[in-house]
Amino acid sequence: MSHSPRQHARAAGILYLVTHVTSVLAVVAYGAGATAGGVTLEFALAIGCVGTGVLLWLLLREHGAARATTFALLRVAEASVIIVGTMPMIATMWMGRSAGSVAELATLLHTASFLVGQGLVISVNTIVLGWLLWDSRAVPRPLALLGMAGGAIVLSSNLGQLWSVVAVNGPVAGAAAIPVFAFELWFAIHLIAFGLRPGVPGPARPQVAGPA
Repeated sequence: MSHSPRQHARAAGILYLVTHVTSVLAVVAYGAGATAGGVTLEFALAIGCVGTGVLLWLLLREHGAARATTFALLRVAEASVIIVGTMPMIATMWMGRSAGSVAELATLLHTASFLVGQGLVISVNTIVLGWLLWDSRAVPRPLALLGMAGGAIVLSSNLGQLWSVVAVNGPVAGAAAIPVFAFELWFAIHLIAFGLRPGVPGPARPQVAGPA
């Protein structure tokens, strides 16, 4: 059963919103000590990441196959890192709170996976997606520009955290993440409400001469 581009766009928008909700609620769940809930939410987050990657690849591949494929593959990589990051949390839950330093190590490993998956990978991915949206004119130009700018800002922030120039999960890191958060929220709502702009010309293709 085939689906229209409008249906794909609406589904991608819904999945973007799912990734927002699950990522925020997972942090809340871990903070409250509900490890099983946090892991479940991050599993749903990973599925949402893969879903948006596949759907946007279907929608944008004609406008830039290499960049659309790069986005989809990086989205899968992000999901993989998220899943790997839940494993030490599960191990800590099974070992119990008495694990002490082991629990602290597991938490640090989870923070590190967040920095790589939902930090470095997603920032590059957002730049690629914004660039593709800018060239394709599939969305309003300010939205595409916000994606590219937001991705560059959060990439700088996460590199700063990696090199201990910026405090991990500190106020600077939080402020730097706002443009990407705004881009994804705006993009999700745009996909649900409007889809991608119709009649966007694809890349020029060479004309094949017919028989004389």
